[in-house]
Amino acid sequence: MLPFFKRSSFVLALFFTICVSSCTSKLNLVEPPYGRTLKSYQAKGKEIMVVTPNKEATDIGLSVLEKGGTAVDAAIAVSFALSVLRPQSTGLGGGGFMLYYDKKEKKTTAFNFREFAPLKAKKEMFLGKGALSIAVPRFIAGLGDIYDKVASKKVPWPDLVQPSIDLALTGFPVYPNLAQAIREKEALLSNDRPSQQIFLPNGKLPKEGDIFLQKDLAKTLGVIAEKGWSGFYEGFVSYAIVKTVQRGGGLITVDDLWHVESIETTPIEGTYRGYKIVSMPPPSSGGVTLLETLNILEQFHFGKQLGGLKSRTVHIVTEAMRRAFLDRSRYLGDPNFVKIPVKGLLSKDYAKGLAESIQKSHSTPSNTLAPDKKLTGESQSTVHFSIVDREGNAVASTQTINSLFGSGMVAEGTGVVLNNEMDDFSGESEANTIEAWKKPLSSMAPTFVFNPKGELSMVLGSVGGPKIISSVLQTLVNQIDFGVSPLTAVAAKRFHHQYLPDELQIEEEIFTPPVANQLKRMGHTIQSLSSHSTTPMGNVGLIKKIKKEWIGVADPRGEGVANGK
Repeated sequence: MLPFFKRSSFVLALFFTICVSSCTSKLNLVEPPYGRTLKSYQAKGKEIMVVTPNKEATDIGLSVLEKGGTAVDAAIAVSFALSVLRPQSTGLGGGGFMLYYDKKEKKTTAFNFREFAPLKAKKEMFLGKGALSIAVPRFIAGLGDIYDKVASKKVPWPDLVQPSIDLALTGFPVYPNLAQAIREKEALLSNDRPSQQIFLPNGKLPKEGDIFLQKDLAKTLGVIAEKGWSGFYEGFVSYAIVKTVQRGGGLITVDDLWHVESIETTPIEGTYRGYKIVSMPPPSSGGVTLLETLNILEQFHFGKQLGGLKSRTVHIVTEAMRRAFLDRSRYLGDPNFVKIPVKGLLSKDYAKGLAESIQKSHSTPSNTLAPDKKLTGESQSTVHFSIVDREGNAVASTQTINSLFGSGMVAEGTGVVLNNEMDDFSGESEANTIEAWKKPLSSMAPTFVFNPKGELSMVLGSVGGPKIISSVLQTLVNQIDFGVSPLTAVAAKRFHHQYLPDELQIEEEIFTPPVANQLKRMGHTIQSLSSHSTTPMGNVGLIKKIKKEWIGVADPRGEGVANGK
């Protein structure tokens, strides 16, 4: 028999080994860039919380809330700030989606200010690049309509725009992601003189820490602050947009800019293990695909001890995503142009049938589920932010210009980077083919989660093209199924599988060798994605209510900041 002290040491060593093995097998966390710690991406607040991709934008949003503004007021100010701070991802020349929760009314409203195809666009047209890829921007129309309908008016419109004017005039230091994006798109930006003047001053790549100025954009924002959203769609700004697009061979006209339609729509809802999930309806595919995947996963019981990165868990989640993404490619598009069977896709009975088609020990090749089709790729360059105010109202918004720097063209004299959203249409999917004034399909998925008591529990969303859906999905599953903290749920390394390409895309070193080998034996083709990219595996902004405190988490994959009071 071992002496007591030896037995004690043995037991302690065994316990430590088991704990380390268990913890590391459950979730593998990302290493934050730029010398930051994981804890620096989290904040706590009892009343208000703002999570955005940039500190300056977070500070601006927090300032609006501290002045008595609501989540919507702060969201408008943050949107303008990010249009200055992240010209590679969003801006006045783009569009987006927003969810707004009114706690007093216990009502969620969805706002769809997605760009749309010009009137002269035709189904058989060849998109190519440059001006032909530019869809009609709806960013300003969206923010203006949201301000008119649901802003508190406690903070006047000009005051919501002014901080961004100051930011564009005085500039800000070039941060790593912006410097990397400019390097990556140097050739594209060099082809357009106004773009070159802004992003490659004196023909040189800006270095990290250089002060980045946007005086033309400040002038445009000044007109919008003075005249409201009509300041963008008339006068010198609209003239410059139309002239720039048409000179490049594009299709946008003044009539397109003034095509008015309601942006307010009804969100979609579903449930997952007693939680109510509310997200964006089409033409965003994010909400439907997210909810369909969750419905399939609800047919399985993982158990917290199983772990988020065990081979069985990964296999089931992968197969669920594969099937939901197939339906995304088959059915989803602009509901004003195609009939979408949303009720059927979100049926629990339908999900049960899909779950039963998943083999426990083998992957299902995508081409056995449906004919092989080449689908249009979707850019991963977007921004997302989440906000909660003192009254418990909330906003989740995802915005974009599509690819890094969109079309690479700037409307001369305005500083407005023009999108390339026409690239999101697909010639292979009938539901998402090009038609005049039709909106292309998106994966954006701003999402609210309500606990079984009906209380707002989470506000979140992500960037990353189709990986938006898998990023939001895994952040939710990590918390609801595996009970991890908000920071761990966001920092956990992720994987992604859609219908095509038929490959399991992963963040580097996510799986242990035994797990990776088991997945390969199941038939999964594993493709590792570099973490050193302008388009990592999503970039989540999460706010989570724990007891009486809001926990804000910016994704450790980027430069984001959470702050609250």
